[in-house]
Amino acid sequence: MEILLFVWIGSAVLCWIVANSKARFAGVWFLLGLIFGPLSLIAVAVMPSVEVDKTDPSPKTHVKCPDCRELVIKDARKCKHCGCTLVPQA
Repeated sequence: MEILLFVWIGSAVLCWIVANSKARFAGVWFLLGLIFGPLSLIAVAVMPSVEVDKTDPSPKTHVKCPDCRELVIKDARKCKHCGCTLVPQA
């Protein structure tokens, strides 16, 4: 009986690890692993990874405007939201 419990909890932890590596919601998959056991591990293992959109704003490409706090491109000279003059960053 202890072995079955160990396998069940181990599959939930493995679901969490695999889901995290595929950019899925790891906490949800951990709970699914606790409920469904090894079946959820198989399900998350065969799912494709979530693609991250390269055009989304990131700290490497965008900064916050000092006046309106909206995201603008780093090399912008003027905020497109409020018209504040910006200093372009390299």
